[in-house]
Amino acid sequence: MAENDFDFNNQEEAEIAQILALQMNDRALAEHRAKMPTGPSLEECDACGAEIPEARRIAAPGCTMCITCQEISEKRKRINGF
Repeated sequence: MAENDFDFNNQEEAEIAQILALQMNDRALAEHRAKMPTGPSLEECDACGAEIPEARRIAAPGCTMCITCQEISEKRKRINGF
């Protein structure tokens, strides 16, 4: 086997690995998007009752909590593992 063949195989394997990594990333993003709420956002936070700013409702369609409550909820999920 010539050294050029070895270099070609390494390059080819690197390209395949990069394609697989991109596919895995695309799948992870699709799964994350599927879990995101959709539809109209609430005007008041489900958790504390505070007003949800219009900018947040536009940026995060389907949001049900203010930023503070959403952050607390996400931290609890990370700590509890779900």
